[in-house]
Amino acid sequence: MIERTFQIVKGVGPWREKDIWARGIADWAAFEKASGVVASEGIDAELKVAISKARTASLAELAKLFPEREHWRLYPKFVEQAAFMDLEADGDEQITVGGVFDARGVATFIRGFEGERALQHLPGRLMQSPIWVTFNGGTFDIPVLRRHFPEMKPPTVHIDLRFLVRRVRLKGGLKEVEETLGLHRPPHLKGIKGYDAIRLWREWQTTRNPDALRILVEYNLYDAINLRSLVDLCITRAAEQLAWDEPYRAPFERGEILYDVSKLLLEL
Repeated sequence: MIERTFQIVKGVGPWREKDIWARGIADWAAFEKASGVVASEGIDAELKVAISKARTASLAELAKLFPEREHWRLYPKFVEQAAFMDLEADGDEQITVGGVFDARGVATFIRGFEGERALQHLPGRLMQSPIWVTFNGGTFDIPVLRRHFPEMKPPTVHIDLRFLVRRVRLKGGLKEVEETLGLHRPPHLKGIKGYDAIRLWREWQTTRNPDALRILVEYNLYDAINLRSLVDLCITRAAEQLAWDEPYRAPFERGEILYDVSKLLLEL
């Protein structure tokens, strides 16, 4: 998927890239074998240099080469370095719960808790992953994180699925898109939305009802975990729409991780 990308030099945007593909030049290898001028003499020369660098580039170097809108193309190669993240906040945007799903598994960080689940440990967990995957994180999660933890470094790559979802012509927020794609939630979580997360948090604060906290944490972790299945499904759709001859990408199966969520909830 990375080697199908020609938007790595100035002068090549989405339309020129599609024109290159339409000429039968599907990837870097085909470009290097092509005879004659492909885009223009100047752009062709720059592309050859950029392709040579990109073949051995690190994630950070590729992220600088690729425009941010195309960072999703880096995901399949570096999936094991990704953290899927979601935050809940109360009315004044104070973080209440942060959920993370990464190569180490699932974790929850809760305001007012001590020990390993203390909210202060959320930045440390996230910064172990150079790729963050969110839904609407560019507008909400990351700005809120930066206000609460100003010392926190941004990720090398941030994939905000809100934009990739629109790109593959899916409509609605995260919950509506999940339903469209068959990423179902347990019956007791259906219908819960952002304002319910505020209500559940305030109920926990007022009554110390553990059921309120468990439902809030479970809702939050589903938001994070489902992002991994969602990004797989969106990338498959994007490849189909771009007419890439890509092998079928099976979406992430949640079963084992949801078992870990159940164990975590019982511990609360």
